[in-house]
Amino acid sequence: MPKAKDKTKRRRIEELEEDSPPSQSRRRGVSQLVDDDEIEEVDCTQTGKSQSQKTQNYKELSKEELKRKTSDVARYLLFTDRKKYPVKRGDITKNVLKEHAKSFNEIFDHAKKNLNKVFGIEVEEIDVGKSRGYILVDGVKSEEQHELIDWGDDLPKMGLLMVVLGMIFMCDHVITESKLWHMLKKLGIEPKKEHEVFGDSEKLISQEFVRQCYLDRKKVLGGDEAAYEYRWGARAEKELTWRQALKFVSEIYGTQMEDWTAQMKQITAKEESDTKG
Repeated sequence: MPKAKDKTKRRRIEELEEDSPPSQSRRRGVSQLVDDDEIEEVDCTQTGKSQSQKTQNYKELSKEELKRKTSDVARYLLFTDRKKYPVKRGDITKNVLKEHAKSFNEIFDHAKKNLNKVFGIEVEEIDVGKSRGYILVDGVKSEEQHELIDWGDDLPKMGLLMVVLGMIFMCDHVITESKLWHMLKKLGIEPKKEHEVFGDSEKLISQEFVRQCYLDRKKVLGGDEAAYEYRWGARAEKELTWRQALKFVSEIYGTQMEDWTAQMKQITAKEESDTKG
C-alpha cells in the first residue's frame, strides 16, 4: 500500500487539479508552484535568433504573465496525468499557452522545475507513436518510496498491469498476444469474457494500457495478420525497474529473486551499465 507521504502528496495534487481548463478564478491554488525569485532569473533566449529578437520575445511576456502561465501549465500537466495519458506539446500550446506559444520553452521549463520542487515530480519526455509526449513520474528516491507503480485507489488495474509487465519481463521482454492470453486464462482473465473486477480486460490491456504507454503493442512482422506482440511501453520503463518486476513475480510464486538465475544476470548487467552511464 502507498505510504502516508504518498497520500499526502496525492491530496496536495488533487487540490490543484480541477475538472475544467485553467481560469483566472482558480489560479490562486497553484501559486505555490511559482517562485518569484526564479521568475526574475528566467533566460528567455532562444537558439538561432539575434539578441534583439530575444529581447523582443522576452518583453512580450511580462513577469506576471510568465508566473500565471507557469501555474497554468503545471496544473494542466497534473490534470491530464490523472488518466495517465501522455500530453503532447501541441496540447499544451492549444489548451493553455495559446497566444504565448512562442514562449513555450521558458514557461515549460519553469513548470517542470516547480513541479519537482513542490511535489518531487519529474516531467519526462517519451515517444508517443511517431511524435513526442510528456508524462509525470515520481522523482523522489528514498527508502519510504512506494516500490511499484502508484495508481492511487485504482489498485486492481495496477495489479493486472503488474502481472502483464511481469510476464513480459520473464519472457525475455517480449510476449505474443496469444501466449499472454493463454497465461492470463489460468488466472481467470479471458479476452472475450467480462471480468467482474476489470470489466473488458481485452480493451483494458490492448487499448488503455497501450494508450497510457505502459505497454507497446505491435503486429508481428511476417506473421499472421492478427498476430501481435507486447513489450514494455515507455512509461513502464520510466516508472518500473527490472528488479522491481522480478521481485513482484517472485512474491507471486513464493520464491527468492536469486532463484531466477537468467533474469538476475540481466538485471545485474543492466544496473551496472546504468551506473556507468
